[in-house]
Amino acid sequence: MLLLRDDDVQKVLTMPMTLEDLEETQKEIFRGNAATMGRIDVYLPCERPQSYYRWALMTGGAKRDGFVVARMLSDIVSWPGEKGQQREDKHCIQPGTYCGLLFMFSARDGMPAALINDGYLQHMRVAGGAGLGVKYLARKDSQVVGMIGSGGMARTYIEAFAAVRKITKVKVYSTKPANARQYAKEMSEKFHIEIEPVGSAREATKGVDIVSCCTSSIDPVFKTAWLEPGMHVTDVTWDETEPGFAGAVDVAIKMGESTPHLENPPPGAFYAAHGFLGYVAGQPEEKAIIPRRPPRQEILKMPMLADLIGGKVKGRTDDKQTTWLLNLGVMGVQFEAVCAAVYHEAKKKGIGREIPIEWFTQSIRD
Repeated sequence: MLLLRDDDVQKVLTMPMTLEDLEETQKEIFRGNAATMGRIDVYLPCERPQSYYRWALMTGGAKRDGFVVARMLSDIVSWPGEKGQQREDKHCIQPGTYCGLLFMFSARDGMPAALINDGYLQHMRVAGGAGLGVKYLARKDSQVVGMIGSGGMARTYIEAFAAVRKITKVKVYSTKPANARQYAKEMSEKFHIEIEPVGSAREATKGVDIVSCCTSSIDPVFKTAWLEPGMHVTDVTWDETEPGFAGAVDVAIKMGESTPHLENPPPGAFYAAHGFLGYVAGQPEEKAIIPRRPPRQEILKMPMLADLIGGKVKGRTDDKQTTWLLNLGVMGVQFEAVCAAVYHEAKKKGIGREIPIEWFTQSIRD
């Protein structure tokens, strides 16, 4: 069994590889040859002020690759800020450290194949999805990006966009101006394009071809009124756009289903931060700090990217249309696709550390 840390993944995973494998996976979804389970969270009260412990699980696999991957997250989470301007903070042990694990199994013999850190791979996976949205929905002549947010996702998103369109300029806004300036310095040097820090989200999105919301906000950061003819919008979660956004654009596509949708969740369960189904322990006064985000009906009805790529639904038909890719959903099978590519490339190049399979198998039937 292969152990791959973030630095190992970074040695083998490229954006073209990510885009190719995610696109093939969309085709597998359309053919019915992929299975994916939406994210489910478990919340427990913890001793840290205004915080909760959260464990998250999502999983999926594809016949093409012959693997199943389960992604697990272990976080202490909190939601600072006034109502309407909240963001999500998370860490494991202490701020600045995180625990995200990708457990990969062979569908051919059941063998545990790999254990992979999810940090770098997660940023590439999510950006790759956004890149596919740009490829299939943005105008062919799109060149200017309005970026809301300046963190890790904002960095890989630009890499993905630049792989599918000739990007010449990015206007970036961050609630922390120093972060936007640092982002501009790094990204302009890396991609040799103009990066302009601006003073507001509104300014970042004026006169651009592609709007990219890459924040930790659990409240809207892009207003529907800011839509302009021909604009394409993408995001990290549906929190970043206003309710009714699907009806405001000409073409609205979602990556896929992101969590199980139950009309009557069982006792102790509700749709929490980012709209994921959460099973929550604690007393009412403890649970009160967890943001509740019930499903938006407009999103449940949106067609999936696999339907667009497979020709079942239409995408953009003229340059004046507005489009939206909700870049959230089918995460389990996306992780499987990128993990499979990383696994094969790492094995080929002798990267990673082998762990005895005996540590993970047993002689007692479970």
